Amino acid sequence: MDYLNQFAGLFSLLAVIAAVVVPIIIYKIQRRNERQDAIDEYDAMMENSDFPMSIEQREYFAKKSQLEKRLKRK
Repeated sequence: MDYLNQFAGLFSLLAVIAAVVVPIIIYKIQRRNERQDAIDEYDAMMENSDFPMSIEQREYFAKKSQLEKRLKRK
């Protein structure tokens, strides 16, 4: 028990560091997954033909444009 009392400060410091670092890592992983999803959706859109233009196609190209902006592609 004396051993735990000696290192209580160290344990609490490690807990605080983990409380800060873990959410940052989780956020970065989520951002990477969102970007990969956008890349996959954009690549799937590029496989389709551009003509004829209907209302659905306009919505498609609006979404494609939005993804291009988000991914900074041309």
